[in-house]
Amino acid sequence: MKNSNLSTKLMMAAIVLTVMVYFGAGIMSYFIDPFSTTVAYNYTEDHAVTVTGYVVREEKALEADGDLVYYPRREGERVSKGGKVALLYSSAEALRTANELRSLEHQMEQLLYARSLAGGIQSTVSLEDEVNRALSEFHAARAAGNIRDMTDASSLVRAAVLRHSYAYTGTEALDKAITSLQGEIDALDATVSGTVTTVRAPSSGLFSSLVDGYEEVLTPDVLKDMTPSEYSAIRPSASGGIGKMVYGSKWYFVTTLSVADVKELSEGSRVKLRFQAGLDRDLTLVVDRISPEEDGQCLVVLSSDEGVNLTTLLRHQTAQIVFKSYSGLRVPRSAVRIIWETVLDENGETVLNSDGTEKRQQVYGVYCLWGSTARFKRVNILWQEDDYMIVASAQADDVLRRLRPGDQVITAAEDLYDGKVIE
Repeated sequence: MKNSNLSTKLMMAAIVLTVMVYFGAGIMSYFIDPFSTTVAYNYTEDHAVTVTGYVVREEKALEADGDLVYYPRREGERVSKGGKVALLYSSAEALRTANELRSLEHQMEQLLYARSLAGGIQSTVSLEDEVNRALSEFHAARAAGNIRDMTDASSLVRAAVLRHSYAYTGTEALDKAITSLQGEIDALDATVSGTVTTVRAPSSGLFSSLVDGYEEVLTPDVLKDMTPSEYSAIRPSASGGIGKMVYGSKWYFVTTLSVADVKELSEGSRVKLRFQAGLDRDLTLVVDRISPEEDGQCLVVLSSDEGVNLTTLLRHQTAQIVFKSYSGLRVPRSAVRIIWETVLDENGETVLNSDGTEKRQQVYGVYCLWGSTARFKRVNILWQEDDYMIVASAQADDVLRRLRPGDQVITAAEDLYDGKVIE
């Protein structure tokens, strides 16, 4: 019995010793040759600065008396001179009745459309597609957090469902619904008449329902001579309005930057502007003006003649000014190595120095795992951070020497050289 226990203990001790030796050898091997790899992948790095600033447009507030307002125009919609932009109601009851009337008139449009398509096989199929498209647009707007697009899409969904529901019922039910609805519309129309005042556009432009007091304070002319201290003193005025008209196609973004950041810009150059909220796309703007330095700050005015209709709800905004974007392959900084190569001429002959020695040059590159060997691939460094670099392949002739996404880049190893067998 004792011999059996002794044998078991000796066997367990041997197993433990074997495991320790195995892991010890692995640890020793790592410190002798700490081989490791990572994958190169596509990456874009933005060289940018975050700022707060103001969106500036040529605009004029619409003055009118009344708080009970209905806007028949979409935000940013272009309106011709004399076009209807707002309706003022004399009482809350009149506004409520007018809203009910508009809802009924909208239903009438859908019923008349459904009446024109009723009974057609092809039409019902197209209406099903219309419902699906409207639902897709609504879900897309909700995912993007765009309230204005969500409102528009929800109206499309309701309209498409209404037309679809009547497409299968035949003309008799539709005719009865249309007749009944027309009677309700006529009755409400008589009630609303005389309770509304129409506000029209004084000149052709874009309509916006937002009046924030900056309309007269921040104008394109003011930006021409504004200083950093004047920028700091910007305050909205107390004047109001029931909406405003935006004129012209050009808009501006004004902010201040440190002298160090301003060195990245020059008047006439182009940069990307990325708002943190309110707009889900990058915009390209021109550096319109850089003011003289004042207490370490310069006023910077950016401008664009595109997308002014997208900015009508934007004013005091946080944004990124993207000086430049670098797109390439991201690799760890530790993977980029410098080697010396002999310089060859166009015929492949060695170039000599004046003293007859071989001319050599420094080359940047990474070693990649190719089967069981290390292969050196030259790169150009586009951008670098503390722990990684954005690089582009510098080897144009040999396809096998080009760095590609998915390559296994060697980040740590001893005595690396091209063709070294990695065990």
